[in-house]
Amino acid sequence: MAARNKPDPPTPATVTVMLGAISEQFPNFGASLRAGRGDPIEQVSGPATLDDIDAIEKRLAIPLPESYKRLLGCSSGFWLLGGCVKFQYPFFHDFPPLEQLTPIQRQTLDAKGGIWPPPTQAMLCFADFFWEADGDQVLFDVKSGLAEGEYPIVYYAHESCSPEARRVARRFDEWIEDCLSAFVDED
Repeated sequence: MAARNKPDPPTPATVTVMLGAISEQFPNFGASLRAGRGDPIEQVSGPATLDDIDAIEKRLAIPLPESYKRLLGCSSGFWLLGGCVKFQYPFFHDFPPLEQLTPIQRQTLDAKGGIWPPPTQAMLCFADFFWEADGDQVLFDVKSGLAEGEYPIVYYAHESCSPEARRVARRFDEWIEDCLSAFVDED
């Protein structure tokens, strides 16, 4: 089996530029990152251009929230806390019909007492967010459309006894300013 190459870490200059841009747009989040609350900062991608953002919106066939577009203008993706938080280009949760699940998938669904499709069907995922379990995510609840240029933010706890989606913020800019507090040790 061939060894997997780990991508090179971002240069200090790349991180500095990203932190400066994020601090301008999201001061509390930027201060948290500068204080080391997101370390290590990895997999930093450059900022998305306006053309990049337009292309994402065309591919998704919906507008992105204004505050999220500001984040994309700082960086089109990055990882925090050793990969516990992974900002990425957004994609829709699109689960197959129940009858297409494998027998093992059906057994898992029955054991958890969950509903199918999961409650995040047709929501727009923008980050992995391993707050309660690996594989959890944060999403835009796009079902009701934009309200004042924003969508509500939902946390998807897929490992709950019955997977659940719960609203954690009214809008992206509110969520990102405080998102790292979820990982603070309260000992």
